[in-house]
Amino acid sequence: MTDSSHELDPALEEWLSDARALETSASPADVDALLADVEGSLAKADKSPRFWLRSRSTGARRAIACLACLAVVGVGALTGLRSDLSEISVAWLAVAVVSLGSLLGASAFLALRPLHRPPLAPWARHGLVGLSLLATFALALVGPDGHALPAVDGMIREMASPCLFFGLFFGLPVYLVLRLFDRGPSVGALIAACAAGLAGNLVLQLHCPRNEPEHLMGAHFTVVLLFVVGLYAIHAAVRRLRG
Repeated sequence: MTDSSHELDPALEEWLSDARALETSASPADVDALLADVEGSLAKADKSPRFWLRSRSTGARRAIACLACLAVVGVGALTGLRSDLSEISVAWLAVAVVSLGSLLGASAFLALRPLHRPPLAPWARHGLVGLSLLATFALALVGPDGHALPAVDGMIREMASPCLFFGLFFGLPVYLVLRLFDRGPSVGALIAACAAGLAGNLVLQLHCPRNEPEHLMGAHFTVVLLFVVGLYAIHAAVRRLRG
């Protein structure tokens, strides 16, 4: 076709060229062997639990992922709700739970975008991650006790707090579930990491009674930051090794 709007993707065009070359040069025995190899690969994939999970409908995969997020937050809450729950501002708690819960649901929904739809635009993907970082940063900066600037040395000390590892621990299952159900390339990994950080942060909001800005910034906000920045670092290291 001469119309540029109907040009094929370069990778697809290359594949079609190879297929045409194979069609003209291969013997019937070669074609039969190729088909047998493809059928064997499909049969092997059918037996894989991972393939079965990814073959579920988009609606089913999204529903299971959202239920997994709820289960993680619920189990985190069952480990013990914060002891000052009756003393903190109801408005602050409502804003924290609604904002984090909404961003978590949106992240889980978009991380499992169906392959037949156009890829999520980079501005939308990075916008969601940026909004999640901004929301968790704001909740750490303006805690239940009001606005207070954290001390840098105090933030660094709080990075060794058990809360940081607690939040990472509860965020990891969310990341693994979203990646397990994702059919696409690693693009969805960033949103999955964002969802994991949000889940861990939400668990901490419901569990931890400490309201010092150094703790909220160094142990709570850092959960989201580590998931997102850590993923970038891992992908950069993998690309460097492959390059």
